[in-house]
Formats: sequence, structure tokens, C-alpha cells
Amino acid sequence: MLTLSSLSITLKSLRITASQELASEDASGQSSSTDQAETGIKAKMLAVSGFLPFTQAEHLAQLFAMAEATESGARVIYRISNHTASALGVKQVRFSSKIEAVEQQTTRQWAVSFTLSEYRSVPEKVEERTPQAEANQQGGKSNVQYANIGDHLQKNFESLRTV
Repeated sequence: MLTLSSLSITLKSLRITASQELASEDASGQSSSTDQAETGIKAKMLAVSGFLPFTQAEHLAQLFAMAEATESGARVIYRISNHTASALGVKQVRFSSKIEAVEQQTTRQWAVSFTLSEYRSVPEKVEERTPQAEANQQGGKSNVQYANIGDHLQKNFESLRTV
């Protein structure tokens, strides 16, 4: 069973596949090292698929309307109720990637699939609460004085002319 903001999504043979990208980049440079640089934990994705009989065309239209819906220029965020989403701590989602309905002529139904992306994930909330490290600025709080390159060049030229 899948519910988005109290609207029941009535797909037969409902299947939900959860995934999450654990982003990293190669940190080995030119060596054969297997070091990885962690670049963050991305939002969980829920790939939803199932079947909808041709007799329920209004449900298909409603599902596509939900996927297209926007508020203030961004896609609508839905509260989700589903066993898989609850097990993973996913509370809010928005439609992501694509939605698809493929006609199955022999069984007179659509094979419907779409992807929901987690909104305001736990790692995102933790990142927001973590204070940002202050970047070191050149000449910031130190007593080091940096010469004006123009003055420095002018003095060098003057000393060369007098030699």
C-alpha cells in the first residue's frame, strides 16, 4: 500500500525498490591506490512500479497530475505512507526523474513506474545543523603585510637604472 498526502495510489502488484547513492570520488591521483574521498550521502530514492487497468484511466491521469504539480515554482512535496518508506525513515518525497505508463495490450492495463526522491533527508538536516568551518583568508587576521606589486616593481626598476 502506498499513500501520498492521504491520496491512495491504487496499483496492482505494487513493487517499491529503495536505493541510495553513497557518493565518493577517486582520491588516488596517478597512483594505484584505492582511496576514495567521501562526497556525501544523497537522498533515498523509491522506484515505484505496478499495474493499472485501462478501466481506471482517471487514476492514471491523477497520478500524472500529481507528478506535474508545482508550488512556488518547485515540485510538490508529499507526505508518504508505506512500509518501505517507514522502515527507512522517509517521511516526505517528491516526484523525480520520470513517470511512465506502458500499455500492456494482452492484459488490458498500463505498467506504471515512477521515482520518488526523499525530501529533507536526515543527512541533509544534520549537514544544515553542523556549523560551517571558517575559511582562512589571505592576510586575514595575521600580522603579515603583503607588498603592493606595482610599488615593488617600481623600486626594482629604479635600482636597476642607477646601477
